[in-house]
Amino acid sequence: MTSRKTWNRRLAVAGGVSLAAGGYLALRSPSTSSRSTIPDKGVLRWGNGAEPETLDNSLSTGTQDDNIIGNLTMGLITEDARAQPVPGVATEWKTSPDGLTWNFKLRQAQWSDGVPITADDVVFSWRRLLDPATAARYAYYLYVVKNAEPINVGKLPPDRLGVKAVGKYELEVTLERPAPYLLQMLMHACTHPLPRHVIAAKGKNWARPGNHVSSGPFILKEWIPNGHVLLEKNPRFFDAANVAVERILFYPTDDYSAALQRMRAGELDIHDRIPAQRIDWIRANLPQLLHPVSVFSVEYIDINHRRAPFNDVRVREAINLAINREAIAQRIRRIGDTPAYSLVPPNIANFPGGNNLAFKAMPLASRIERARTLMHQAGFSETNRLTTTFLIRSTAPGPYRAVAAAIQQMLAQAYIDITIVPMDFAVFLAQSHAHDFDLSERAWGADFDDAATFLELLQTGSGNNDGQYSNRAFDALLASAQQDTDLVSRGRKLAQAEDLALKDHALVPLYFWVDPNLAWPYVKGWHANGMDKHRARWITIDQAARLKQFE
Repeated sequence: MTSRKTWNRRLAVAGGVSLAAGGYLALRSPSTSSRSTIPDKGVLRWGNGAEPETLDNSLSTGTQDDNIIGNLTMGLITEDARAQPVPGVATEWKTSPDGLTWNFKLRQAQWSDGVPITADDVVFSWRRLLDPATAARYAYYLYVVKNAEPINVGKLPPDRLGVKAVGKYELEVTLERPAPYLLQMLMHACTHPLPRHVIAAKGKNWARPGNHVSSGPFILKEWIPNGHVLLEKNPRFFDAANVAVERILFYPTDDYSAALQRMRAGELDIHDRIPAQRIDWIRANLPQLLHPVSVFSVEYIDINHRRAPFNDVRVREAINLAINREAIAQRIRRIGDTPAYSLVPPNIANFPGGNNLAFKAMPLASRIERARTLMHQAGFSETNRLTTTFLIRSTAPGPYRAVAAAIQQMLAQAYIDITIVPMDFAVFLAQSHAHDFDLSERAWGADFDDAATFLELLQTGSGNNDGQYSNRAFDALLASAQQDTDLVSRGRKLAQAEDLALKDHALVPLYFWVDPNLAWPYVKGWHANGMDKHRARWITIDQAARLKQFE
């Protein structure tokens, strides 16, 4: 998933903000509401957690982007209301007996400007993702396709990619290895067909309002930076007759408590993040907003393996040992997150699970004692402490600041003094992707229901491997698993790879998320799911219930 390293803007308001379809109107108390602020049933107001980084499918990595892009464009396969794969641009598909060749028949659909969506658009889009000039961090995602990796590293030209149009509406895909999970992969935004005719004319500006054309149920009408993104229903969408929402307003609501106030005031219908510091109040007063379902997302600390002393496994183990995950999940977060002692979340398909950091059963006092011993061995002590920095978002909500402060205190017990460095989200992302950090807050949500979507974060050269972990044995296990056609055997190899990364203390897992969204019950068709994917195509507004909620 899309990654969940998202959030960008703090609203300088003390209470709620009255929102009209075009944007902000006036400040007013969150304890009051008026029917006059409630839009008609065709308008959905979505607190999106952050300012989007980009709406270019090939360049996007964050949830705040995907929430918008997933309503603008559509893959060969798309999500139903519960994030299960259903036909998208493709209506039929078949595979060869060896699982290496897939044929897709495309529906005769149109871009929002009336131009047909063709197999050539898919070919163009996948080549663009893999072209080294695009510098797409998700390029590795398509390495399952024949010749994708050598194309991405510049050893072959893009036209050698194993995807070709065999007709205007038929596509043939040749794989490096069988991938029975391919249909789930093709829901991801980086694989969606893109409008080659628009990109040819507009270049990198194609995804801006006025240039963007859509294949999905909505079109991009307006993007006011740090204000809102407005989508309107796409009349040329092949299933437009069954799309109830007419307009979506996405707001960058990184102040989660303020967003809750705005929901209470009837100014937001959905918010993409729970304000953990208000969780007790929400449970007592608005339990209908919560959806306590575990999702395939992990919060962790990224470690820069290219910087001393973090290239020393003893230091990395000491950091892991010193973290009290139970305290973070149960005393600070208190949302229902599960303390994490592994990278891959529970209940991932075709994965045996069961891996944990070796010290999980060790009492906390014994962990701290071992952490100090390891730091002594690495040359540190009470009088020679390790000083380092911990990057977090400057717009991080209160609970994460509390988590960071707790981590600071926990590591201090192991002779590690961290300075918390808040950074604007855009700068935070750029610095993280440039590997310019010691320790950094991170989170990752599944791109599809498979352990590889997490383990590939640690693959040498992966575009999302910001900590630059590299282990040949790990890479070999991952590669062998990806070549394995037996799902049980493949799962075992992926588990062996995870176990090796845990023994290397490649990163510091903190907790697995529960569903992070708040949604009013009158938003029908919103279903909590493990992928945490929600598309407005399936949503309707019970307007009578919405009006009654705020009368």
